[in-house]
Amino acid sequence: MVASTDDTGLAAPAVRTSAKPAAVGPAARTRGALARLLGNTGIRLIVPVLIFAGWYALSQSEVGSLIVAPPLEAFERVFTDFFSGDAARLFLGDATFDHFFPSVYRAMAGLLLAVVLGVALGVALGIVPVLTALFQPLIHLGRSLPSPALLGVFYFLFGTGDCPMIFLIAFSVVWPILFNTIDGVQSVGIGRMQAAAVFKISPRTVLTHIVLPGAAPKIFAGVRTAMSLSLIIMIISELQKAENGLGYLLIRTQRDFDYTGFWSVLIVLAALGVALNFIFVFVERRALAWHRGVTQQND
Repeated sequence: MVASTDDTGLAAPAVRTSAKPAAVGPAARTRGALARLLGNTGIRLIVPVLIFAGWYALSQSEVGSLIVAPPLEAFERVFTDFFSGDAARLFLGDATFDHFFPSVYRAMAGLLLAVVLGVALGVALGIVPVLTALFQPLIHLGRSLPSPALLGVFYFLFGTGDCPMIFLIAFSVVWPILFNTIDGVQSVGIGRMQAAAVFKISPRTVLTHIVLPGAAPKIFAGVRTAMSLSLIIMIISELQKAENGLGYLLIRTQRDFDYTGFWSVLIVLAALGVALNFIFVFVERRALAWHRGVTQQND
């Protein structure tokens, strides 16, 4: 507290002074950010470390060692089968060309077909309520059918090769996309549609600038669920009458009692799922950047 006097000799009001906080230097900020990053990374690594520890312990047990390969041997088998030292083949092994790429092609082709059909039908059913009421029993019937049990039917309808497996994947994963699209279109609201009608906006512009952007968050949520299901149905579809693919490789390694190869295929499937999820999240963040900005502003 500091007091002063003015020209009249009266004491001026006391002014409280306080020390300014010391500025945080770049080095301190860097250390703080590094500490937070290491802390978050350490927390995220706890569960994977526990899984690998349990995996190793099970592989060393008396009973588990019969069917559970040690983690290091399984990872070594992944590099042996799916990678090579040939630069002309992009350092990829025979298993990558013979089994990995065909499986990814079937899963992505089925998912793409499901996205096209699910979004198109979902938009039509969401815009016209009469169509929703008309086809609702058929939609629920199709969703209730156990798609793996229809594998023989798809082989009978479409023959052998990739077509029946692709169509089975599309039929199995189209439902979350379809229902999320219908819900997303219906959530756009009557007010926006009435405003578009008042300003005489063309139906095509309404579809591309109002309906689809408004339903996009829920459509992406449905596609993300369908992407996970596509990998599951891909494996199931390759368990019968397939001549290649990761599902076929799983069955073959089991029949040959090659459990190290079996676990290596599981590792590849897990890596594929993680990679597809990262790619999808990247695309979703780019496509829905406007949506995150709007919701953060409203919040």
